Amino acid sequence: MIKNLFRLIFLLFAAAIISAILYIFNLPPFQTPLATIKSDPNSIAEEEKNLPPELKDKVGRDKSFEEIMTRAAQLEQNGFPALAIAQYQEDYKKNPNNLTPLYERGKVHLRNNAPAKAEEIYRQILEKQPNNTDAKVYLGRSLLQQRKISEAKTIFDAITDNTQTVKYYQGIIAAYFGENDQAQSLLNQSISIGGSDDLKAKANNFLGAYNEYKFNTESTELHLKVLLARSFNQCGEYEMAIPLLFEVNKQKLDYRDAWILLGYAYLQTGKYQDAIEALERAKVLDNQKPETLFYLGLGYYSLNNFKEAEANLSKAKEFGFEPQILVDQKLAEIYLEQQDYSKSAANYEKVLALNSEDVNYFVRPIWIYIEKLKQPDKALALALKAAQSHPNSAMAHNLMGWTLIYNNQLGKAEAHLKLAMALQPDLDAVYLNYGLLLEKRNLPQKALVFYKKAHALGQGDGVAASAATRYNQLLATINQTQSAKTLQANTLSQ
Repeated sequence: MIKNLFRLIFLLFAAAIISAILYIFNLPPFQTPLATIKSDPNSIAEEEKNLPPELKDKVGRDKSFEEIMTRAAQLEQNGFPALAIAQYQEDYKKNPNNLTPLYERGKVHLRNNAPAKAEEIYRQILEKQPNNTDAKVYLGRSLLQQRKISEAKTIFDAITDNTQTVKYYQGIIAAYFGENDQAQSLLNQSISIGGSDDLKAKANNFLGAYNEYKFNTESTELHLKVLLARSFNQCGEYEMAIPLLFEVNKQKLDYRDAWILLGYAYLQTGKYQDAIEALERAKVLDNQKPETLFYLGLGYYSLNNFKEAEANLSKAKEFGFEPQILVDQKLAEIYLEQQDYSKSAANYEKVLALNSEDVNYFVRPIWIYIEKLKQPDKALALALKAAQSHPNSAMAHNLMGWTLIYNNQLGKAEAHLKLAMALQPDLDAVYLNYGLLLEKRNLPQKALVFYKKAHALGQGDGVAASAATRYNQLLATINQTQSAKTLQANTLSQ
């Protein structure tokens, strides 16, 4: 009795929220077509063309420094790094005495694999502030990413500040150059100083490599280099791992693990053909090593060679690659690229069988069953599993609403979508599907409002793009219908 009473109160509360939302959204439709979002991160012009309305620059008043910085951060966060960089540059030109925009611009370059541009910026900062330690650190990091390790060593050796970051980078550079006692001392100092848990974990990773080397009394210097290269890879310093592995492979061509680590480093730096060549060398030495096969599959996938990608990933799974879920996910993506939708859906369901803890794992197979295989009953079965395993998830109820629409159960669909809105009012996909529901009920003007809301909340993601497409298609249909009615009325009046 009490349980039912609480449930009734919750549903009444949810209904009240949704009623308010629906009332607020019952506005004249936004009659300007929305732009479908696609972005080329290397092109400012392309990014400006595809920028969603909510991120377009507002005019009419001078913006504060904080507003400009916030907007630049939002641009990068939403997948528009070129525009973020341009925004920081514009702000720096307006405020040349404030170096913060320059700092942030350099960081964006580093995060988007443009270390040479970052180097230029941090050298520019150091011209203005020669003793700026942070700028020296970022300059050193940009040099490391370009494999200018000797130059980076000169920069870091000249820094006298005893910070955790400085000691960490001094330590890993010492490890690279074989100054092993000095490296361990500096890494231990970095841990003792403390500050960042991430840097502490990375320092411990390198110290763990040294301990593993010492524990194995038969280890050689080559083995130590391989262990350190593994740590460089695991800590994201791929350009430092690559030269070490070159040295190993020159001295010992049949060192399988060195070839695997080299292939992995190339993968992480986007050098896919080099990665494949290194991993194929490892495969010749051991054609049953699951890691080799898995990384080979990723390399071929990145070059759109889906046949070789599938073959290697399938072998990786056969020989026991773990976690298996990563293989099934990638195979599902490959089958989707090949338009083998049945196999793709089957592999996504294998992913769910291994791990259904993340409700988002249900989205792609449900989409395939609805959009590609035209099997809404199977989509509904998956949505039911999502709702059962995630009863308090807005996304789970959104998936139920979505699949129920395609199973022509509009009343139940509406109930689940309203509950999803109550649970998470800012979930973009709910408004996209509610717009579809209103379309099915022949309420196109209201559907437009919900598509607009989904587009705004999506901020350039896939939901926003779908909302834009549906909005524009529906608007065209409305305009066409209105034109036909006008023509008919004019004809009848003649």
